[in-house]
Amino acid sequence: MKQIPSLLSILVLLTLGACTLQMPGVEAPTAIVSVTETPFVAAATPASAAVPTTLPTFIDTALLPTAPLPTPAPPTASTLPATQAPQVAASQPAATQPAPTPTPTPITTFDPYSAYGRPKYENRMEIANLAEWAQAEKDTLPDNRNIRLRFEDGELYVTGKRSDFSTWWFSYHTLSDAYIQMTFDAENCSGEDAYGIIFRGPPHLAGESYGYIVSFTCNGRLWMYRLDGVNPWEAEILIDVEKSSAINTGPGEQNVIGVRAEGDQFVIFANGSQVAEVEDDQYEKGRVGVFVRAVSPNAYTYRVTNFAYWILGVDE
Repeated sequence: MKQIPSLLSILVLLTLGACTLQMPGVEAPTAIVSVTETPFVAAATPASAAVPTTLPTFIDTALLPTAPLPTPAPPTASTLPATQAPQVAASQPAATQPAPTPTPTPITTFDPYSAYGRPKYENRMEIANLAEWAQAEKDTLPDNRNIRLRFEDGELYVTGKRSDFSTWWFSYHTLSDAYIQMTFDAENCSGEDAYGIIFRGPPHLAGESYGYIVSFTCNGRLWMYRLDGVNPWEAEILIDVEKSSAINTGPGEQNVIGVRAEGDQFVIFANGSQVAEVEDDQYEKGRVGVFVRAVSPNAYTYRVTNFAYWILGVDE
């Protein structure tokens, strides 16, 4: 794990639950801490830091070693009986054995509906559910200089408005041990534009920002980090940026992000395939939300087409 250094200072806005990070070279914005209830008025101005512009070297998990070809046996000479005049027979090379075919590693697809049955909660985004994401006592979705949420045809659209900024927004759902799954349509993404889930975030009016963030990028990379605060900015990388063949890449593609959180064990799934496993015991429970990071020059918008979770263990 790597420690993300504190580089820039940011301010917490009047709402709790969403926060913004700035890439180096960009003027630090006024950060937001968004909630789905009454905004929290911070007593102090927190600081933040920039996200590194250079991403770590990634690993393509689809590449597997191949078996080498066998070395042909040396040619042999046959000898006639001693009663006859010796003749040299033309040597023939031994037959070359065909290269063994590597046995493909079976791909195990995890289906939470089969494993856990009916989810505790599911929103298929067929009807707009403002209460799930709206600012408390306003019945409106956030729309500020950093992030915008809106419903269209029942589906939730999440927009990161500012390039090189990471922002999240919490729903009212608070979970401990659970399997959390969201289906994303990448829309018109490019490069490192990212979408994902934040979970085990702070309660309403906690005056803090923290949680675990799992995100996929448009070009098929996975990143997970633990946010520990924004006053000052403090976070720890749990999974370096890695490329996985299980993630569908490019604009208009759909990906399902699944997170199995049990105690200090987190297992990450991409479209039903396990892609990572992490152990961390910093946070035990908290709210679930959406994450967006726009890296392309313009704002980046994606769609959430399904949101579900299953309670694991005791339902609190």
